[in-house]
Amino acid sequence: MKKWIILVFVIILGTGVFYTVARTEPPITLKELITQPQQWQVKVPDTTASIHLTSIKQLQQQPYLMGEYQTPDGADNTTIYLDANQAVQQGKYIATSFVTTNSGSGTFYYLSVFEQHNKKLENLTNVFIGDRINIEKIAIVNNNPLMIKIDYKTHGENTPYALPADVAKSQIYQLKDNQLVLQK
Repeated sequence: MKKWIILVFVIILGTGVFYTVARTEPPITLKELITQPQQWQVKVPDTTASIHLTSIKQLQQQPYLMGEYQTPDGADNTTIYLDANQAVQQGKYIATSFVTTNSGSGTFYYLSVFEQHNKKLENLTNVFIGDRINIEKIAIVNNNPLMIKIDYKTHGENTPYALPADVAKSQIYQLKDNQLVLQK
């Protein structure tokens, strides 16, 4: 009788473990995520709003994930273009950049960190990098704590914004309490 109870217990326990493992979906890969804009939830800079990206747009022969946000009063419309080509992943974290444009003349670039939860991405934080810059590379240089290096070109003191950015810069940010903190 004791052997039967143990056997039934093992079968029930094994079935429960199998069911749990079978129900857990593997995380979606970065390659898949950059083709599915609706998985990306982005915090709109200078607001308390978040949006889901809605489409893929080709800019300069590269795919960008795109979404739009309109202020509640309808006065301003912000478009976000997430650079899928710059995205790098380390474990559950993805670092990339995005650009915002609105009714003004600026094109504002942000470094962004996302955390993957199954097939959805939560935008943990964004940090402003510059206006009308050229981001060359984003790399995750350390996993614990998460540290991200961004290489880009910005405008020199005497370079008008109408000309290409020409001054090379590098910065390293650490993810600390869901904020990107510039390292000295």
